[in-house]
Amino acid sequence: MPSDISCRSNRATAQRSFTTIVLVAITFCSGSAFAEDWATLFDGKNLEAWKPSRDNTQFAIVDGVIVGTSSGQTQFLHTVEEYGDFELELEVKLDDIDLNSGVQIRTQLTRTNDAGKVRSSVHGPQVDLGKSPGRSGHIFNQGNGAWITPKEDLTRNELMVNGKWNKLRVLAVGPQIQTWINGKQVADVADDEVFAKYPSGVIALQVHGVKKSPEKVRHVSFRSIRVRRIESVN
Repeated sequence: MPSDISCRSNRATAQRSFTTIVLVAITFCSGSAFAEDWATLFDGKNLEAWKPSRDNTQFAIVDGVIVGTSSGQTQFLHTVEEYGDFELELEVKLDDIDLNSGVQIRTQLTRTNDAGKVRSSVHGPQVDLGKSPGRSGHIFNQGNGAWITPKEDLTRNELMVNGKWNKLRVLAVGPQIQTWINGKQVADVADDEVFAKYPSGVIALQVHGVKKSPEKVRHVSFRSIRVRRIESVN
């Protein structure tokens, strides 16, 4: 007769197998599947996968993490590649808790005005990150001056731990954008109009502008950044 430990081990193995089958079934029934394995966007050594917006020098590698330093103007460090449907994971720390930050997704880097002139402009969906309590995890329309998260869902939360490392997860499939902070879901938004305008684009890290810089300097740090693409199987 098998021991209690053996039985528990067998049950745990069976449970893990069942959970995996269920997750795979849900993924394919929803019409999407992971197109590739996780890709590391930052390995703690270089910024080869990234480019600064404009010609700023506000982002640097310090002790194996990306540190954004505030200036009088909001700045961004964006990926070289663009992403449409994807899952993103990273860790973020607001070294100064009165600094607002964010992570851009499906973001564009230029605009064309009515005269047909192209100019530099970072605009698109942004996962807000700020001091707790705040609106961290909710979706803002950067460069367009409005929240994508509906007003009735735009509640403040205390999921970000001030001055500590926090884990952010973002899942973007079609018009639906979902976010989690430290394992707790925050946003679950589906906006067809926003998706029509921003079906794909770069991922970007933000360091918000601070008044009276450089006297009042603030920092935000990022590490363990990885992404995997999702493609439709319909």
